[in-house]
Amino acid sequence: MKEKLIRFFAGRYGNDSLNQFLFILELIFLALSFFTPNIIVSFLFFLVFFSYLFRSMSRNIYARQAENMKFIAIRTKITHTFKAVRKNFQETSYRHFVCPKCAQIIRVPKGKGNIEITCPNCRTRFSKKV
Repeated sequence: MKEKLIRFFAGRYGNDSLNQFLFILELIFLALSFFTPNIIVSFLFFLVFFSYLFRSMSRNIYARQAENMKFIAIRTKITHTFKAVRKNFQETSYRHFVCPKCAQIIRVPKGKGNIEITCPNCRTRFSKKV
């Protein structure tokens, strides 16, 4: 029996950061379904559960890796935006901006007016008011 399970799971995609996010989302929908007996919450739970199961049991590794990379890029932009906002409240002599292309946090001195910022990571140029 152990050998059959090993052969079944061989070549499967498994777990990544998108699957971890989906699992946490499942737990949230499960807790909400206990407190609010709503058919929509239960439907969302099963939708997320089956997408988690599909992704982890998939043999199309390249497609799942591409999905994971898109998720990581979106997550990075969101988290870096919140970090930049937090740093803007902490520091008084600098402003922090997020590069629209690579999500790099860029520190610029305050009081310079309208300036064109060049990202040191990807060399993207964008204008902001400081």
